Amino acid sequence: MIIRMAKVELVGPKDDLMGVLDLLRERGTFQPDPLLFGREASVEADLPRTLVLGPEEMHERVFFVELRARVAELLALLPDVPEPQAALQPLPVVDVLHELVDRHLALARSQAEELRGLREEVAALAGALNFWTALAPLWEELPPESNLELFGVTIRDPQQRTVLEEVLREHLGGRCQLSSTLAEDGTLVGLIACERAMAAPLRAALTSERVPELPLPAAVAGLPLAQRISALRALLAERRAALAAGEETLAALGREWRPVYRRALEWLDERLTLYGATSAVYATTRCFVLQGWLAAGEAAPLRERLHQAFAGRVLLEELAILDEELERVPVQLRNPAYFQPFEIFSRLLPLPRYTSFDPTPFIGVFFPVLFGMMLGDVGYGAVLFAIAAPLARRGRGLAGDLGKVLGVAAVYAMFFGVLFGELFGDLGRRWLDLHPWWVERTEAIVPTMLFATSVGVAHVLFGLLLGVWSDWRQHRGREALLRLGLLLVVLLLALVGLGRIFPTPWLATGPLLVGVAVLLPVLSAAGGLLAPLELLKTLGNIISYVRIMAIGLSSALLAVVANQLGGEVGNLLLGILVAGILHAFNLLLGVFAPTVHALRLHYVEFFSKFLDLGGRRFEPFGRAPRSPHEGRQ
Repeated sequence: MIIRMAKVELVGPKDDLMGVLDLLRERGTFQPDPLLFGREASVEADLPRTLVLGPEEMHERVFFVELRARVAELLALLPDVPEPQAALQPLPVVDVLHELVDRHLALARSQAEELRGLREEVAALAGALNFWTALAPLWEELPPESNLELFGVTIRDPQQRTVLEEVLREHLGGRCQLSSTLAEDGTLVGLIACERAMAAPLRAALTSERVPELPLPAAVAGLPLAQRISALRALLAERRAALAAGEETLAALGREWRPVYRRALEWLDERLTLYGATSAVYATTRCFVLQGWLAAGEAAPLRERLHQAFAGRVLLEELAILDEELERVPVQLRNPAYFQPFEIFSRLLPLPRYTSFDPTPFIGVFFPVLFGMMLGDVGYGAVLFAIAAPLARRGRGLAGDLGKVLGVAAVYAMFFGVLFGELFGDLGRRWLDLHPWWVERTEAIVPTMLFATSVGVAHVLFGLLLGVWSDWRQHRGREALLRLGLLLVVLLLALVGLGRIFPTPWLATGPLLVGVAVLLPVLSAAGGLLAPLELLKTLGNIISYVRIMAIGLSSALLAVVANQLGGEVGNLLLGILVAGILHAFNLLLGVFAPTVHALRLHYVEFFSKFLDLGGRRFEPFGRAPRSPHEGRQ
């Protein structure tokens, strides 16, 4: 439901402004709205005008902004380690933090830069070690005293190896040897051996073919092949030890100072939020004026709290909401426990306007009914309820809401399953002699179609009635007249159809058609040339409810087919398996299709008759942004 809002005005001495803003931030129930004041900035000293901060306030604000930027950078550099909550009150030590953060920030920057270099070096050494370890068996095959130059290369794929062999034959006349193997990470690596005199042409050939040669650290490059791997291992262990020591140094700094700076950042955010709120304040030379919105039930507690905190110097007054301000009233939604899970569907829509309706209760009432009409099977409903119950009991957030919605919808599916006499299709009739209390959908197609249409008539007429009420409340007489005319015409046409299908002496269709003919000019006067199109659209909306019958019939027939195929297999276990698979598929469709189409009947056919969307979200000063559905406090 849409919470009733109050427009309020706060007036008090200018010296108490920051204290008032701090109190409002702590309570988190007030949304400032500077556009409500409706005055242009005035040059006269005795008239309120937009508050301009003095030199001291401006200097303090700039100081806090710069300090916050440095604290935020420092926190980003420090590792995220478990930390206690600091009991620091930053205001008395803010000047000390201003000097301390520069030293810590310089240390953290230096340490972070050193760690970045060490990580890059460790990654390079690990790659080189992996590379040369893979090549070790290849160079062991070479003569121990050979005067050869060795090149380690990375080969992208086997095709490149073939191309590389051709290039070596072409440029070096085959005076080299290429061997390849796979490294531990799956990379194809190669070892090229050639005479030292051919090293320069070989390097040029590799460059021209874009074959990367793996460079070695200077401390390792000059070593004999047999010593390279052990030297790489030692160098890698040394760099990893240095990296671990550097990380521990930064972590120690974080454990000691991160709680302090996090608390300081929170405090700075609070102070800057207060300064930001001053843009919504009007002031004279001595007083301030602040207007905004809060829930009507919060006005009296806030007035009492202001009286206690400021000894009656700050006053709160509720103001009348003008008609032209209705579109500016922010929207806060709060629903009882039963309707709260259905907010997962209403959140798919834009926020309703303050003068409209919360769609959640309507979905909570009608969605399970439409779902149950379409699924309408005792067995399927019982399976869904068995799935939904644990979700509803133990689930949190979206899972818990889905479990509760599914549980309610499953109850209605079982209820209509009793009316239709369906338990896993015709299995109840075969095994338990289950008979419908009302009609059997697979045989009574026309009655179920008429029933679905009648549901559409009732649903759409209810929507039109809500639309008439909404337009009347907002003084939109022409729109209200149009919706009322549509409502009466649809009602009369429905009675005409009822009289044609079930002729009775008391339901004469002639006078009803005369009433329709009389109302059509009224529709044209209220809606112009678009009125007939609106009438046709409304009738089309009603016909769209026939999908209730169509989806339900397809589900029932597929269940019957599953039972028949299972019974014709000839083997009990195999028949149960075949029928079970088909029933599981039908149940999956039985959840998806009724959900989609029941929501569509709400979003398109029903809500279009009365719901005005595009409302402003209620965002109280001092509270983190959250969903407008405030049902869970």
